Amino acid sequence: MSRLPTIRPIWIVLVIVVALAAWLASGMVGGHDKPAAEAAPKAEQAEPVSVAVRTSQAQTVWREVELNGRTAPDRAVTLRAQTAGRIQSVQARRGARVEANEVIARIAIDDRSASRNEARAVVEQRRLQYEAVRKMSEKGYQTRTDLAQAKSDLEAAQAQLAEIQQDIDNTVIRAPFAGVLETRPVEVGDYVGVGDEIARVIQQNPFVVAGDLAEKDVAFVEPGQTGRARLIDGRTVDGTVRYVATEADEATRTYPVELEVDNPGGRLVAGASAKLILPLEQVQAHEVAADLLTLDEAGDMGIKTIGDDGRVAFHRADIVKSSDERLWLGGLPARVRLITTGQGFVRAGDPVRVVEDGDDAAGGAQASTAERAQEAGVNEADDRS
Repeated sequence: MSRLPTIRPIWIVLVIVVALAAWLASGMVGGHDKPAAEAAPKAEQAEPVSVAVRTSQAQTVWREVELNGRTAPDRAVTLRAQTAGRIQSVQARRGARVEANEVIARIAIDDRSASRNEARAVVEQRRLQYEAVRKMSEKGYQTRTDLAQAKSDLEAAQAQLAEIQQDIDNTVIRAPFAGVLETRPVEVGDYVGVGDEIARVIQQNPFVVAGDLAEKDVAFVEPGQTGRARLIDGRTVDGTVRYVATEADEATRTYPVELEVDNPGGRLVAGASAKLILPLEQVQAHEVAADLLTLDEAGDMGIKTIGDDGRVAFHRADIVKSSDERLWLGGLPARVRLITTGQGFVRAGDPVRVVEDGDDAAGGAQASTAERAQEAGVNEADDRS
């Protein structure tokens, strides 16, 4: 009986491995070809997104700079005692409006009145002596030296009287200009020495709004030009630039600037925040709604337009002027086609279907954009399934 040839197990394993590898390779190739073939029709069937477009023509406007500012009085003076003594009376309460030269407080005269009477008597005595010496000198009975001494004594007495009178005048503290009595730390009976604070007076009209200009803007601003300030309560007041620094602040490298504004009713208060708006130069700019600004992939803020090739273009925002709801953008061509609806669904370089802006057109563009977004969501769901 003949024996059958023995098939070793190692050859069986090798045959199985080779067959399995060939099967897997054919499956991967086929699996790639099929989705690619299915994706091609989808790409061919995709249609451009509809956007609403408005044609804008550039206009000449003033480029403006908006600074963080603060209100300040035109003048503020701290009144200090120029003579020592007891406060005899106070004539104005804190917070009251005072006129120029109005009495705010009085220091007791005490013995100053007696000193003045004595000085007056000495002046009169020295005057009589001088007259007598002068007459005797004219007759040759007195020398010129005696006449000079008599004149010197008279002038010394007059100076003493003037000093006493000035000291008495200093007992009356008056407002140097019309304004508001901001503080008055003394009361009747207080003793004050020379240099002690009596009151602080703030002038309310005109008022000043101060800010700091950057190096690139200071060359465009000069005293005498107009400007405006937006106050914390929303009001806008017009004014005139009265001061521009010619030397930069060492710490900030900015240049202080002051805008003088009228404050007839005294409604402005010192130290309040404000926006200082100053015109710099005339430029060509497009007026757009503030809500048209959008972000690109890099996070830069700007606006989207349609180019001559029918594709989306992105322009960084160069805001030259602004109001509550409107912006004026510079750095754009003289004539552009602004995307007013649908800018959030397109990117720079995308082809789009243009619909002229208007009530119906904008509504149609919005509906079309929404349909596109919904369709995209359905397609993604189909792909996932």
